[in-house]
Amino acid sequence: MQVSRGTVYLRGKMWTIGYTAGGKRVREAVGTNRQMAEAVLKKRIVEAIEGRHFNLRNEGRIPFSEFAATYSDRCISTLKSARSERDRLKFWIRHFGNRPIGEIRQAELQDWQARKRQTNKPATVNRMLCRLRHMLNKAVEWQLLDESPMRRLKFLKENNARLRYLSLEECQRLVAACIAPHLKAIVTVALHTGMRSGEIRNITWNDVYFASGFIIIRDSKNGEARHVPMDSALVDLFRSYPRNAKSDFVFTNASGDRLGWIQRGFRDALTRAGLSDLHFHDLRHTFASQWMMAGGELYALKDILGHKSITMTQGYAHLSPAYRRSMVDRMEQIWAKPAKSSMRSVTKGPRKPILAHERVAKPAIAVNA
Repeated sequence: MQVSRGTVYLRGKMWTIGYTAGGKRVREAVGTNRQMAEAVLKKRIVEAIEGRHFNLRNEGRIPFSEFAATYSDRCISTLKSARSERDRLKFWIRHFGNRPIGEIRQAELQDWQARKRQTNKPATVNRMLCRLRHMLNKAVEWQLLDESPMRRLKFLKENNARLRYLSLEECQRLVAACIAPHLKAIVTVALHTGMRSGEIRNITWNDVYFASGFIIIRDSKNGEARHVPMDSALVDLFRSYPRNAKSDFVFTNASGDRLGWIQRGFRDALTRAGLSDLHFHDLRHTFASQWMMAGGELYALKDILGHKSITMTQGYAHLSPAYRRSMVDRMEQIWAKPAKSSMRSVTKGPRKPILAHERVAKPAIAVNA
């Protein structure tokens, strides 16, 4: 069999070998060590000459930790939720360590899924597996694996019916329970605009337009900029909020950088307000729910929340007074018909005979020829 000398080259951060055997070009990613790649190339050429090359499977010899480092550089840094996805990546690095990615089996992933289901919500388990699935799919794409072990793995069924929102009295209690000025301001903005936590913490002073009364969200979740209206309460809040001369961000930490997570302070405020089973994202649901209950227009809410599809916004439609009124009217129509027919059956008297002079001829029905 005719075999070329082959080459070793760097592809990204991965040393890859390439050669031709019997007219067929072969490429194989080896790892981050050049000497190992050169040794693998020599071995593959010998195998090809001896006729043992074909049907050779890519067994995924690269350690998971090395593969994860390359994956992080290529994929994670470009995500909007890079921090949470990087945390999931670190979890899988701790779980698999330096095991070769080719040794990961679907059976062990199913066992992991079953164990985690006992202590975590289906959505949490699915998000973790979703990140791993993307990693292994990339390993196949980068020719590190022949097939992903997650190819036929079924995810858990999720219940996305949660719609927790606060009453106006509960909103007032929550705002009053926020001791830190920045937390009180952020919670107020969330309740008055429906903006997400990350969107609020990304606001710069250049995004606040007092003249037009809008906040511009330049980097939203769906990738499109949107304009969020401010009411008088928010205009007063932003006008009186102290500016940090070191930063363009509205909400900053002590060093002038963008404010980080506020989960601990938010949980403490919930405890003081006597509220339970509430996430920060539920403030977005609260704004949308109060908007609809006040008679707000559904399509306007879609634009404010930044939903790409009206289907997502329709989850709040049932809270509209007009919607509830139409449902009551529909119920009245349903029950009105049996009531009328029932009255006829009760009041119907004996049948009155029709006299000859009272008979009325039936009209003829015209039929087109």
